[in-house]
Amino acid sequence: MNLNAVELGFLKRMDNNSGHELALFRQIAMGDEAAFASLFHLYVPKIKPVITQIIRVEGPEKDIIQEIFLGIWLGREKLNEVAMPHNWIFKMVYFRCYTWLQRQGTRNKAVHILGLENPLVSNFTEENLSFSETAMLVKQAIQQLPPQAKKIYTLSREGGLKITEIASQLDLSPQTIKNSLVRSLKSIREFLIEHGVILPLILLEMGVLFFC
Repeated sequence: MNLNAVELGFLKRMDNNSGHELALFRQIAMGDEAAFASLFHLYVPKIKPVITQIIRVEGPEKDIIQEIFLGIWLGREKLNEVAMPHNWIFKMVYFRCYTWLQRQGTRNKAVHILGLENPLVSNFTEENLSFSETAMLVKQAIQQLPPQAKKIYTLSREGGLKITEIASQLDLSPQTIKNSLVRSLKSIREFLIEHGVILPLILLEMGVLFFC
């Protein structure tokens, strides 16, 4: 079969993308947070519309995206074994959507939409355990914040309010709010490290695990 110039160009880009993603996976496997952030920004625009299409409701896709990338980070030691990052990530997308639909009490809908009874369950059992343990630790870390710091962090990460909005609501300066968030992130991360868990800053900045 002869390929025209457009088709050859497309295949070349696919090869380049695959090579780039494999390189990111190898770096993430070694704990490279910058590579993790690059993968995050590369894939969020790709998977967000797919998630919305599967769950058929807007809003929870942010939580599902956070779950997916937390799972990638927690299972980073296995990334060296992944030959096709794109396929692997989308398997996680389907699994997390299935799990979300189950939590909503719509198991039959999940099976109907995805066409699978229990997709990838065996592959993600261990990762789910790590996810639950990490979620519990993050909650504990947040609970240990001073009352006002916890309120500011919650309004920002759970409520989705901007710094200026929080400042107006609490009658504080924007700089005070910003400083509080920085200290809270540092405190949460230090708490996790003390308990043997290292999370990329990008996940904490997004308020990962508030949905648990």
